[in-house]
Amino acid sequence: MKEIRAYLIILLTIGFVFAVGLETLKASQETTKESAPMAEKAKGPVDSSQVIPKGPQWIGAPIMPDGTTVKQESGRQVIEYNMPYNQVLAWYQEALKRYPDARYRNWKEEMYIEDQGGSKWHAIRISKTDGPKTVVTIQKDNWTWIMATLFIRFTGVFVVLLVLWIGLNISTAILLRTVAKTKEKEPTPASV
Repeated sequence: MKEIRAYLIILLTIGFVFAVGLETLKASQETTKESAPMAEKAKGPVDSSQVIPKGPQWIGAPIMPDGTTVKQESGRQVIEYNMPYNQVLAWYQEALKRYPDARYRNWKEEMYIEDQGGSKWHAIRISKTDGPKTVVTIQKDNWTWIMATLFIRFTGVFVVLLVLWIGLNISTAILLRTVAKTKEKEPTPASV
C-alpha cells in the first residue's frame, strides 16, 4: 500500500508540473500582447485598411507622412524618417488604435507590430535608434512564414502528446509492478 501511495504522489507531482507549465505558457502569451491600448476584439478578421485613418498606405498598412522610401520590394517597404523613435512609435500607435488585431512586441532593437488579423501586411518594424533618424519596415504576409508557423505548432502538439504517452507508459508499468507485488504478498485461500 505504501508503494501505491508513493506512485500516486509521483503522478500528482507530474500533473502539478504540467499545470505550472501551462500557467507559465499563458503568462508568457499575456506579456507578448501589445503595450498600446487596443480596440475591442472584433468577430472575424478585420482588414486594417478599413479602420486606420485615411492617408498613405502600403498593402493596407499605414505609412507615416514625411518619410523617405529607402527600398521597396514586392515583400517589403523600408522608409526612413528624420524623427526620433518615440515620435514615430506614437504616430503608429495612434494610427492603429482602432485596429484590434495589432500586437506590439517591444524588443531590444525594435518595436515589432504584428498583424494577427486579415490584412495583407504581416509586420511593421520600427527601429530603435538613439539619433534623430528612425527606419520603419513594413513586411507583407508571405507563405513561408505561414507554413513555418503551422509546422512549429503541428510539431509542438506531437511533442506534447509524445511526452504524455511516455509518462502514461511509465506510470502504467509502475502500477502493474505494484499490483503484481501486492498479489504475491497476499496469502492465497489454499495456504490459510
